[in-house]
Amino acid sequence: MSTKNQPLNGLRNNQMATIRKLPSGKFSAQIRGKNVRSYSKSFNTKAEAEAWAIAEADQGAQENASKLKMVDIARRYCDTQLKGKPSRHLMLDKLMRIAVHFPQPFKSITRMEINEYRLTRLSQVSGPTVREDLQAINKLFRWAEREMIFGDQPLNIPTRNIALPPPGKPRSRVIERAELDLLLSGLPPIMAEIVELAYETAMRRGEIIKLTPRVLHLEERCLSVIDGKTGDRIVPLTTNAIRLLKKAAARCVTSDSRLYPVASHSVSTALRRARNKVGLDDDVRLHQLRHTRISMVARKGFNQAQIMMVSGHRDSRSVQRYTHLNVRDVVELLD
Repeated sequence: MSTKNQPLNGLRNNQMATIRKLPSGKFSAQIRGKNVRSYSKSFNTKAEAEAWAIAEADQGAQENASKLKMVDIARRYCDTQLKGKPSRHLMLDKLMRIAVHFPQPFKSITRMEINEYRLTRLSQVSGPTVREDLQAINKLFRWAEREMIFGDQPLNIPTRNIALPPPGKPRSRVIERAELDLLLSGLPPIMAEIVELAYETAMRRGEIIKLTPRVLHLEERCLSVIDGKTGDRIVPLTTNAIRLLKKAAARCVTSDSRLYPVASHSVSTALRRARNKVGLDDDVRLHQLRHTRISMVARKGFNQAQIMMVSGHRDSRSVQRYTHLNVRDVVELLD
């Protein structure tokens, strides 16, 4: 009489193997898996049965993985690596757009095909945009190799040694208050609050979207950013920022309700539409509001440590990229 089935651990790709002893004294190894027909084989010893089961399951996992396409890898990357992050939606949109050009199995994509994509895209969009696309593809391949999606052997990464277009020049646009008011006039009320708060605080979009009444300390003229891009920090608030936050907090039902219950990408979309509607140029962007506030703080004569307290940067070199001063700003501080 056969013994009770014993599951074998350590198998991949949702496959399962069980080992059981037959009345004849031999050992039967059976492999089962989702969308896979079960099959088995008998061996004289339990060790032989286990070794065969592991080898078969690994081979099946590699065969199934070899059929994965870029769209499959992209979804898995965004659902695991970027889960819960504001950047997930934007990266998934980018990768889904790129994946349309690569319907073949992910592992079979060649350098020639990557280069053809590069040349095609350069005829359609700007160099910096193509550069970002190629970097996203490279990131996907490196992640797949690191996570051993296709086994523990090194993955042939076709983006290696592909010439990247030069990066775009840093935007130095400082948005004037009159431009901001014009922009706000073209936005829905809640989006206008978010945009104006970004102008007042230099906070990032994702930081604003996650705000709840619990993190506000309005009597102390500050708020707490929890788990931001550079970790936790305290943001000092202007009088106008406090007014905006009080208005938003009054709408919340609980202390854990979001002040601005909208999707991150919706804010950028609304700003872009309002910008076009009121006739402002393409350099008027949400992130430029952050540049603007940091530059305004620098013009007031704040030292670098104080500027970093406002911006939330941990590296002084980053502050220099965000601070847009001109000669007049310096002259006014000399006397």
